[in-house]
This record gives sequence, structure tokens and C-alpha cells, in this order.
Amino acid sequence: MNQIALLTPVFVLIIWTFIVFLLLAYGRVRFIKNPQDAANTKDLKGSLPRWVERAGDNYNHLFEQPVAFYVITLSIALIDKYDPLMIQLAWTFVVLRVIHSLIQLTFNFVLLRFIIFVIGWLVLAFMAFSQLFAFLTFLAVWNTIIK
Repeated sequence: MNQIALLTPVFVLIIWTFIVFLLLAYGRVRFIKNPQDAANTKDLKGSLPRWVERAGDNYNHLFEQPVAFYVITLSIALIDKYDPLMIQLAWTFVVLRVIHSLIQLTFNFVLLRFIIFVIGWLVLAFMAFSQLFAFLTFLAVWNTIIK
């Protein structure tokens, strides 16, 4: 398969993370008078506009669930035995993460974010387990051949 097609969603999510970082950096530079005040971000709660706090929270979230996506997708690319569905699922996950970010950065409806978060985990679980089963099937066939 074309590994570039599978890895493109990874790069798009990395670019999205950088965009959220730029938003966060802009907000913090604009509203924090003394850079040392940012040494403990928990001390900033309530002193910054809500959108800056939400940008910080979202930036942190982009280093949680997406890390599993990066590992799963890179593993699938390394195994190099996947069908077009894996590419579609990778894009689905990226779209879900962008939607999750947009919700958190704007009106921040937590229940909707949670639903999108759970759907994202289901996509990741399907990607991981389908590849695990494909790999186990390969091992079973290989063991049959070498006997």
C-alpha cells in the first residue's frame, strides 16, 4: 500500500497541533505581563481570558489521545499490510480531533466533546485490533508454512 496516504493524516494532525500552539502562544504573550508568571500554569487559572485557558487545555489534549493515534498509525505503516479502510479511519480520527478542538476552543460543550472523544477511541481501537488480528493471522499462516 501507499504509506504516504496513511501517514498524511498524521502530518495534518501535527500541523493542527502547531496551529493550536500558535493560538495559545499568541494569547499568553498578549495577556501575561511577566513571563515568569507562566512558570506554573495552574497559577494562571482565572487570570487569562477563557479562550486562552481553553487553548492551553486543548493543546494539552492534543498530546494525549493523539499519541496513541501516532503509534498505531506508524505501526500500521511499518507492518505495511493494510487496506484503504485504515487510511479512511486515520482521516476520520483527524477530523474528529479537529472538531473536538474547535468545540473546545469556541463554545466548549463538554458532552459533545466527550462523545467525539469516545468515537475517536473507538476508531483507534478498531484500527489497532484489526491490525493485531491481521498480524496474528499472518503468524498462524507463517507457522503452518514452516512446519
